[in-house]
Amino acid sequence: MGKKIFKTSEDIVQFVEEQFNKTGLDNEGVVCNIMSVTKSKNIIEVKAITETEKFKTHNSSDGINIVIYETAFDRLTDVIKEALVEGALSKVSYNLEKEKLTIDTSPYGEVLRMRNKYPEYLDYIETALLTIEQIAEEEKEDKANK
Repeated sequence: MGKKIFKTSEDIVQFVEEQFNKTGLDNEGVVCNIMSVTKSKNIIEVKAITETEKFKTHNSSDGINIVIYETAFDRLTDVIKEALVEGALSKVSYNLEKEKLTIDTSPYGEVLRMRNKYPEYLDYIETALLTIEQIAEEEKEDKANK
């Protein structure tokens, strides 16, 4: 089974929107779309809305897509969820002068920004990765038992 996109549970949407609103990006006109996937190598990813998406939706606003691996996300504690969502959103910035949305894609930027607020941030990332591995193992076992 490949990766499929589906509508995110309302409780997760509310949780992520609350975190997004804390960033102030919504005040700058940045749009936030939240969606879930059935499979991923990451618990949460932030991607810029593409020009094609803007064209299809007839919306020219800058924005981000937050993609959540919901099965894994649901297994985490609230503290880890909050830290990971905040970490993912820390990658996003908006330059008012240039009216440009930027997403930091550096491999360590998120960790460097988040470690001051959450000293255990690396442990949170490790927990998230182990959760993804555990789900993959469970899926393999289920497939083998069929």
